[in-house]
Amino acid sequence: IDIAYSYRHKGFLRNIGGMLRQPGNIGKRLAVLLGQRPDPFDCYAWLDTLHQQHGLQPIYFFLLAAQNGQYDKNILPNKSALRQLIQNHAAQYPIGIHPSWQSGDTPALLQTEQKALAAISGKPVTASRQHYIRFNLPDGYAKLLQAGITDDYSMGYGSINGFRASVAQPFDWYNLAANEVTALRVHPFCFMDANSFYEQKQTPQQAAEELQHYLTVCKASNTVLCTIWHNNFLGTDTLYKGWREVYEAMVKAL
Repeated sequence: IDIAYSYRHKGFLRNIGGMLRQPGNIGKRLAVLLGQRPDPFDCYAWLDTLHQQHGLQPIYFFLLAAQNGQYDKNILPNKSALRQLIQNHAAQYPIGIHPSWQSGDTPALLQTEQKALAAISGKPVTASRQHYIRFNLPDGYAKLLQAGITDDYSMGYGSINGFRASVAQPFDWYNLAANEVTALRVHPFCFMDANSFYEQKQTPQQAAEELQHYLTVCKASNTVLCTIWHNNFLGTDTLYKGWREVYEAMVKAL
């Protein structure tokens, strides 16, 4: 969840700016702000019903940048709406930190955001998934360890789907520079909706076919199928029409 809502809870200035950039969506935006229709990125009740139906425990990663930037566009963590969203999910599912892009330039922000998530959720935060898959080795993983992160879900490509680590099974990160096995567990992912949509230019049907391939491969190998999804793809925005059906089909197939 790096952009919790498309229109709601973003304040007067951000909504005015959005209207100026996208005048064709003014009617839709106003309808959402007036409570006449749901926010197009709000898929949370739908996801909860689907996950409860199939007994699933997905991990929800939250972006908690204290200020917005070019790549960090969530509502701020001091907003009651985001705090409530975090608490609702933390009460039912495992959660993790989605380190902001800014934390890649200012490493101290990682622990600041991690502590903020822990304070809001009331749970320790030991899992992470890097925003835009931004990390380097060995420094990036070393910083996660310093922050007390024990499980990371960033081992995958940010531009194409596939097995970046050549394996699907989680493994302990081996720090070559220090010549030692570390306490950081790496969970490789092989599919991300954003790769399919923005980079590979796939239709939902094409993405579903590729996803089925990974499912078949992982099942035959008796290993883990780890996938990454964003709430905006699973909402009702017409730009992402058909993607929630891909997710639902995957869940049912599993």
